[in-house]
Amino acid sequence: MTDGSNGRVRASLQEALTIAVSAIKRGELQQGQKALRWILEQDPSNTSAWLWLACCLDDDEAKAECYRRVSAITGEN
Repeated sequence: MTDGSNGRVRASLQEALTIAVSAIKRGELQQGQKALRWILEQDPSNTSAWLWLACCLDDDEAKAECYRRVSAITGEN
């Protein structure tokens, strides 16, 4: 038996990621960051959100932290 609410959450996360990426591509970085941070609150292991968040940040250390998170999640160096 599958849990329908899990599927809805995944769909909501995917929709939020689409919104975030669109905002980033339009140059609306703060809107993109807000959506990405919401996604990461719901799913801290979302590598796409971490990678897109790194694209939005000016601070090199903050970007590096995003990449470290992706490496930890994927098990890659």
